[in-house]
Amino acid sequence: MRKLKVGLVGSSQLSFPGDKEGVFARTSEGVKRLSREWDFDLYIYGQKVISSEDGYKAVKMLEEESVDFVLLQCTSFSAGSLAPIFARIKNAFLGLWAIPEFASQGVVPFNSLCGINMYASIIGHYLKAYQVPVKWYFGDVEDELFLNRFGITVRALRAVKNMKQSSIALIGGIAPGFDDLYDDERKLLKRFDGMRVNRLHEYDEIRKLAKCMEADRVKSRMEEETAMANGFRDPIAQEKMEINARYALAYEAFARERGYDALAVSCWPKFQDDSMYSICAVVGELNDRGIVTSCEGDLVSAVSMLFLKYIADDITMLMDMSAVDIRDDTVLFWHCGPASRRFCEKSGFTYSLNYTGTAHAPEEKEISGTGTVRDMVFDPGEITIARLTGECDKLFVATAEFLDSEKPSFYGSRGWAGSLTLNRQSVSARDFLNTVLVQRFQHHYPIVKGDYSREVLEAGAWLGLRTTEKVPYEDYMQNPSV
Repeated sequence: MRKLKVGLVGSSQLSFPGDKEGVFARTSEGVKRLSREWDFDLYIYGQKVISSEDGYKAVKMLEEESVDFVLLQCTSFSAGSLAPIFARIKNAFLGLWAIPEFASQGVVPFNSLCGINMYASIIGHYLKAYQVPVKWYFGDVEDELFLNRFGITVRALRAVKNMKQSSIALIGGIAPGFDDLYDDERKLLKRFDGMRVNRLHEYDEIRKLAKCMEADRVKSRMEEETAMANGFRDPIAQEKMEINARYALAYEAFARERGYDALAVSCWPKFQDDSMYSICAVVGELNDRGIVTSCEGDLVSAVSMLFLKYIADDITMLMDMSAVDIRDDTVLFWHCGPASRRFCEKSGFTYSLNYTGTAHAPEEKEISGTGTVRDMVFDPGEITIARLTGECDKLFVATAEFLDSEKPSFYGSRGWAGSLTLNRQSVSARDFLNTVLVQRFQHHYPIVKGDYSREVLEAGAWLGLRTTEKVPYEDYMQNPSV
């Protein structure tokens, strides 16, 4: 993962008597310690910034250093003319940092807080047409208020930086009829300027690679993946492990050789038509190995999964919402069986069949299936759900907790989740369901372990994304878009 590069600079004014040089030097050392602990690069501009000329010189050096984020410490109240200079820096976001006065009476030493108050107002009003995003910070370098806010920024902007340098492939197009997953890639590319998207790859490219895989590599992968599971629920699933290993190796080689960070795979119907096979377990395996992979040709979910991966530095998965239980305020996140083993470390997974891969006759006592899937119940614990939506101009941001219980659920990769929130506000299962359906949210839910809602919401704010707002349930038809 590429590191975020932070530029630290201090502004001041001669008329305030506090030890401005001493405070900036001490806090700079503190930020330097954080750069080592949080693994970001740091450039410290060590010269005084007092006049407009000083400001232009500082900005030029920050631009030449290719910083991603400028942390402007108003060590004391500073000239208002500096705010527009730093606000219009190229290719970098801006944060305004005020220090405490370190005194409670007498002559004001710094008037630092008033300084960032003025700067934020200048950027918001005088420069309103520029629509410059800016975040405030207050406190000494070791204060909780500063550390919490700055830490979230580092993680959020690290993800934004990596997204802007990422490469994503769509293979085989969107699954037939799943038109809610359609996107205009130009809007994605505008949002993440620098991202590369290739939607022209076809299933046959993977098929040819899979058929050419050496027998020894295929056998080794079969043995490796079989050893990681708790066995097979169905004999047919075991019989399909050879083709499973071939396609896993093919997708992995395809992504590595072309430098793709994420894949959106059209997992049906071509696989079923070609070899009566479903690649759910392959999708889980690719995610295990760090290649973000979404199913059903969902490019925007692949992008959203990659976004969560960069924020959390962890593996992600893509689920449907398949049931809601109003009685205990829970929803069931389920999919055929494409989840990473990262989500079932407690009990592991079993190989089974994708029972939705073929038509089912009503008189069948034993439902037939196709391909190999991962049958698992997710570990209990917090999760974050986040996806770009609308015209890639909105974010859906939710959290939940998978239950630590044996609540009945369907075969596949699945978990019942409660303690729901939307935009960090508690929401009932009924309101969650209503919001999703009334706001016309897509039927796919990218998920990562842990609560990273702060980081996702902050990254969205830097990118100018709106949030998907809760629509409280009512019995009558609701249409908030009108």
